[in-house]
Amino acid sequence: MSSHQVDLKLGELDAAMKKLRIAMKAPIVRTAGFRKTHDRAARSIAAATTTFESARPLFNTEPGQPRARRR
Repeated sequence: MSSHQVDLKLGELDAAMKKLRIAMKAPIVRTAGFRKTHDRAARSIAAATTTFESARPLFNTEPGQPRARRR
């Protein structure tokens, strides 16, 4: 997976989370008790996004550029 693909996937994930935020403003969602589940999912996705962002140099596999080493 290249760094460009990581950028695309993170952009898609960001767009999906924005749509979910808009959908969570509906009154029925607040009364049905989905808020806690949404909050846990949003935290998990934020943690995964942060992990991918910090690991971006490891995904650089384009020819001509050496892969970043772990420290």
